[in-house]
Amino acid sequence: MVTRRAILRLFVVLWLLLWVTTGSAVQNPDQITVFFPAFEGPGKLGLNVSTVLSLQLAQTTRRYPWPDNPDHHEFGEAIIRWSAEPLEKYSVSEITEVAQKKNLLAQIVIVGKARRYSKDIVVELEVLLPRYRSPQPAGGTITDGEKNDFRQKNFETWLIDIGGERIQVDLPKRYFSISTIVLKPEIVDRYGAASGLPIRESIEGGRVLGETGDQIRFIEFNKRLPGAPAKIRSGGVVGYVSLPELSDEASEFADMVGGILQVFRGDWQWAINSFTNVLENPKTRTPLKVDALLYRGMARFKKGGNGLSDIASAVELAPYDATAIRYLVMAHLANGEDKKTIAEILEQKSLLFGGNDHWLKQVRRFLEVH
Repeated sequence: MVTRRAILRLFVVLWLLLWVTTGSAVQNPDQITVFFPAFEGPGKLGLNVSTVLSLQLAQTTRRYPWPDNPDHHEFGEAIIRWSAEPLEKYSVSEITEVAQKKNLLAQIVIVGKARRYSKDIVVELEVLLPRYRSPQPAGGTITDGEKNDFRQKNFETWLIDIGGERIQVDLPKRYFSISTIVLKPEIVDRYGAASGLPIRESIEGGRVLGETGDQIRFIEFNKRLPGAPAKIRSGGVVGYVSLPELSDEASEFADMVGGILQVFRGDWQWAINSFTNVLENPKTRTPLKVDALLYRGMARFKKGGNGLSDIASAVELAPYDATAIRYLVMAHLANGEDKKTIAEILEQKSLLFGGNDHWLKQVRRFLEVH
């Protein structure tokens, strides 16, 4: 006899197969913008360090898989914007206000401060992911008052449309810190006074043609060569900039923020690779490991695989993190688990959610109906 539970399982499995089949080719019509205001720091040090980090981040982007692209993916444009001046204030609300200006509309903002501690100069990095209004269905109304960045798709949102409910979770965090970077003394000496990074005439070095300015256009990257030289155009000068090693310790910055940028653009395989690098970095702290596991698990599901083990590992590291529990329930929904498994999770963790939690009400309504 076919039970209602078996029918539900079959429905979920068929939905997942349809989801994977129709979602195999990523087509991103939107531009994703990353904003780097100049970091605070002595002389020109803050500006130059932010420029180096932005160049590192730019290397994590690609328009489409190369040299082979059998699924015809198109990840859209990733734009990096700069300001030659640091921000005046650094509260979340004030950074958000700058990011959401109509002439910017940045989805990712990197702010930093270079400070002296004893004999060292360290760079403290913060990452903000401003919240924007989700695309509305035809005839929908706007009631939340959130800013609009005019994107057609939100790849970073994990949404499951199942059983008449559209259940979704937000990003793990909208504001977080990256491990501090202790700058090498030669970096402080070299870039504390320099107006910009030197632009040289050839990939091997050679004559200095000029220095980077407020606007940089990336032409090509050569990540496999020493110094990862990048061909750029800045201030009317075209040439090569080498990326110095800022610190003796590997920072998780480019992998973590690069992975998030890849999630925003639907580049699931590179996102999985980036978050794997974060998790393998011995410097990565536990809170960032939790987020990397959640992101990687979601990316694996969106690529058509199974990310339950990643998300379960995140819950093991943070058993009282409400966001991790939300992701765990989403993973079980995506896996077609029966309502008993999900109900048990919610019963054990219900105190982590407020009484009027919209997401919790949706999941419970789904469980009651099915």
